[in-house]
Amino acid sequence: MGAEFALRPAQEADRAALALMCGMEGMDTFDELDDVTVAVNDAGEPVGFIRIVVGSNGVAYVNPVVVYPTWRGLGVGRALTDAVQERYGELRLVSRGAARPFYERMGFTACGWDMIVPGVSEDCDHCSWREECAPQPMLRPFGLCP
Repeated sequence: MGAEFALRPAQEADRAALALMCGMEGMDTFDELDDVTVAVNDAGEPVGFIRIVVGSNGVAYVNPVVVYPTWRGLGVGRALTDAVQERYGELRLVSRGAARPFYERMGFTACGWDMIVPGVSEDCDHCSWREECAPQPMLRPFGLCP
């Protein structure tokens, strides 16, 4: 039997849990919760989240999707991604090299940097970890997800 979780919009009370998950992944936190969806356990505690940034081109960019380590492999990341794709349509992102297999299992495919708007790619442009991270632009067309 799999773990049970529910999805809902992020709330102010989720901030500490989101910051913890970001910190565990070496990511910065973010100010706005408007386009953040969380997965919560039966106690209402966040176990994962996905944040969407809509680019100047109107396309939705995943920035980021994070699942608490003990909840990985239970479908949380896929549920979050599927839910936001229903709302936004095609999704794009820049994957860290180590996360690429996760995104590929969910139907994302590699694309060129020209498909990523500057506001989303600028973190990679000047990052001292770029070579080690091996970022890869990816997209998941709407209607073609596995």
